[in-house]
Amino acid sequence: MNLSIVPIYLAIVFLFCFLIVRQASKNEIIAKAVERKILLLLLAFILWSVSVALLALGDQHVSLIATIPLLWQAFVPVGIWITAIFLSADLRSGLLKIATHTPAQWLVLIQALRLGAIGGIVKGLNGEIGSDYVFWIGVPDFLFGLSALLIGLLMFNREINVRLLIVWHLIGFSLIFFPTFLIMSYWMNEPGFVFIFEYPMILAPGMLVPLLISLNLLHAWGLFQKQRHSHPQGLQT
Repeated sequence: MNLSIVPIYLAIVFLFCFLIVRQASKNEIIAKAVERKILLLLLAFILWSVSVALLALGDQHVSLIATIPLLWQAFVPVGIWITAIFLSADLRSGLLKIATHTPAQWLVLIQALRLGAIGGIVKGLNGEIGSDYVFWIGVPDFLFGLSALLIGLLMFNREINVRLLIVWHLIGFSLIFFPTFLIMSYWMNEPGFVFIFEYPMILAPGMLVPLLISLNLLHAWGLFQKQRHSHPQGLQT
């Protein structure tokens, strides 16, 4: 088993999501019934994460590479929340309220966890990982995490243009999504790419990355709706 900080990062993101939901409920931004629905969604994500980890420990993901040429683990959590949002107007409305009322710098600073991509980059440089994925995806991801730290700290002292922040979030989503899935067949045929299907790295595409880029989209959506109705010039908190 390889040492990795990915499980710790995933626990931090789950805790962050739980706390912003609880804060919204405590401040009566969302109703208790909506809070329960969102927490059930988080519980589904946790159960999926445990399932992914158990499959990886049994090398099931690696054995499925030849028969399922997809990063299918990443599609499951995304499929869960998209389905839930479409089926439940209360859930959709509740998530939007959380996105618009949670302090903006919180949703920016959580993306600083992407600084953790430096671990994969270092392993790639040391020859411990034979896939170029850690460079082509890892380096931009690390730089985005660095920008999150800088922007988040800057927001405590000055306003940030809302449109720029929306674009920034969309960039954070795109840096992961498009290079991974548009050339998925290339990565799946790269011999060294097997590292991402092993525990604990499997938790990154299986849950951590989908959660972080979903938070990118959630905050961008909230900022867009907030700007649409109030036309703010900038955000500080």
